[in-house]
Amino acid sequence: MFNEAVNSIMQGIEQGVLTPDDVDNLQKAISAGYGYAGKPTDLTYGGVIQTESLETTLKSVTFDMKNLKMWPAISIDKASNLFEQYNRLTSYGSDSAPYLAEGGAPQEEDSSYIRDGQRIVFFGTRRKVSHQMTLIKTVVGDVVAQQAKEGTMHLLKNVERELYWAHAHFTSALGDQLGALSDLPSDSIAMNGLLQQLLRGDSDEQHRSGDFEGYGSFESIVRDLDGQVLTQDDVEELSVILLENFGSPSEIHIEPLALSSFVRQFYPQFRSAPGLANQTVGYDVSKVQTTAGAMDLKPNLFLRPRGKAREKAVNANCPSAPGAWTGVYSAGAGKLEAGTYQYRVTEVSDFGESSPTNITAAVVVSANDGAAVLTMPTAQSGTKYYKVYRSAAGSTAASAQFIGNYKVGLGAYVDADAKRPGLGEAFMLDMSAECMRFKQLAPLSKINFAIVTTALEFAIVLYGALFVYTPRFNGAWKNTGK
Repeated sequence: MFNEAVNSIMQGIEQGVLTPDDVDNLQKAISAGYGYAGKPTDLTYGGVIQTESLETTLKSVTFDMKNLKMWPAISIDKASNLFEQYNRLTSYGSDSAPYLAEGGAPQEEDSSYIRDGQRIVFFGTRRKVSHQMTLIKTVVGDVVAQQAKEGTMHLLKNVERELYWAHAHFTSALGDQLGALSDLPSDSIAMNGLLQQLLRGDSDEQHRSGDFEGYGSFESIVRDLDGQVLTQDDVEELSVILLENFGSPSEIHIEPLALSSFVRQFYPQFRSAPGLANQTVGYDVSKVQTTAGAMDLKPNLFLRPRGKAREKAVNANCPSAPGAWTGVYSAGAGKLEAGTYQYRVTEVSDFGESSPTNITAAVVVSANDGAAVLTMPTAQSGTKYYKVYRSAAGSTAASAQFIGNYKVGLGAYVDADAKRPGLGEAFMLDMSAECMRFKQLAPLSKINFAIVTTALEFAIVLYGALFVYTPRFNGAWKNTGK
């Protein structure tokens, strides 16, 4: 049959007469095509005998090690217990007179110490590879090794974010976000991150030096930019505050877009010479000189703030979407501007975040400096806290962005505009080991599970916690504009 079709086509070519069907068959016979869009059995004609071409390296569209800034920079120390403690020296003595009379004796003095500590927490991710998959030739080589590598990167992604934001943005019954331990869920398995420890150290007198009491003033180390772009004056102001707290900051960690807005302020200082070829335009701002010394600018993708709520829960073990809930306006109780606001709420358990539920009706703030008092839905079993999202004035619920966490059973759930939607934080840090460390009970490790099926299961784990020994040596800017 095939030979007859070919002979017919060849005769048509010789005689100069081809039917439309002959032309179509000839085209199919000599066209390789571009492969298939579904499965191998979709291949036809010449495509069947083609050799498929697939590159042997994965093309990643996500982050890699060079995007991590905090984890590679922080000092690592060994932990030996599930609750690691340390002593903090706050004063060498009181401010009694330093003089003594001839033949007399000086005043007796004692140093002041405070004991503090952190719980060691456990990070991990689970991976599974079928035994059959290990027997197949793949472009990545050892599939188990590839999964171990990708599991490690997944874990480091979460560790990098948690170093900055673990237990951050928890809101009090008054609508404040001060990092107080009382605002955190009592049964949380998360660690205390950088922002929480800085905020707590900012308001806790036990973190302050007592040797300069009465000399100057204790300025807050956490500055609220209220949506304004970071300026050189802001950097200088905070550097002096940290210097007066005996800190030696050397790095500024900031999200790339906020850093770009900061750098663009210096464009007018750039000058080019007309007529010259091969000029480089732009203005290199990678370091800022301050009274406290030079600050290296460290753009970090992981400092991009949380935006909208995910429409679906992150996994099947998360809570269901919350029930119905409401909110009302409270005059003079916050910083909300007059307008109509839509809200969304999700519930968070140890497994992750649920899908969102919109507020029953928009909250109308009648005048500036108001707040919204929210009535949360009944928490589901396993829920540790709520995540709340708020729209811009006059916008839809779908546009709402993250503004805070509220533990279950808080009593009053107040949005006083402590955190603005879509805005995040930047940090001025002293990364020395005397200032902060990550203490680990176990380094990044691979734990193989027992084999009970024809699949290999393992976990990548890391046990440890961030310790900021001297919070007031560091600083932060909240609600950083971009």
